[in-house]
Amino acid sequence: MKNDSVRMIRENMENIPQFPIPKGFAIRNYRPDEGHIWTRIQRAAEPYIDIDDGLFIREFKRDFPAMADRSFSLTTDTGAEIGTITAWWQPDIDGKTWGQIHWVAVHPDYQGRGLSKPMMSVVMTRLKKSHKWCFLDTSTGRIPAIKVYLDFGFTPDLSRKKSQEAWTEVASVIKHPILKRYDFF
Repeated sequence: MKNDSVRMIRENMENIPQFPIPKGFAIRNYRPDEGHIWTRIQRAAEPYIDIDDGLFIREFKRDFPAMADRSFSLTTDTGAEIGTITAWWQPDIDGKTWGQIHWVAVHPDYQGRGLSKPMMSVVMTRLKKSHKWCFLDTSTGRIPAIKVYLDFGFTPDLSRKKSQEAWTEVASVIKHPILKRYDFF
């Protein structure tokens, strides 16, 4: 499977699935000067993108103070940071401000344990406070992540270049009720 960029959208913030944080884990807000923790987690979890030391600054410099309210760390019961997710936003997409699920990562040692769904519940609830709709960017090589996003009510954004082709490939692998609404075959 290729790894093409795709966008997913959620046109409302109603009926956000709620998954509890499993025993032995917690989610806390970002603390100032924790960019190195974010970088460590992203670097460990990211199979497609080179995570350099300056990426955190480039991604969030627009509003570092907002990180304390909008970015979250998944921790073990001993306080070790093992995941990160951010309820970011983009101020002008077709004249509207959209909430954005941004830079979701769980350290590989903890992947496959259902931890991303509680993280999504927290960040979607935070986005709902400020936004009427939201989006995320991902790629077709991230099949488990796309399934989670579909489970949270995100749908394919077919307005982007080559999106029909990319989503047809995803739909050949994921049999999800949301994807059955589209004519990918």
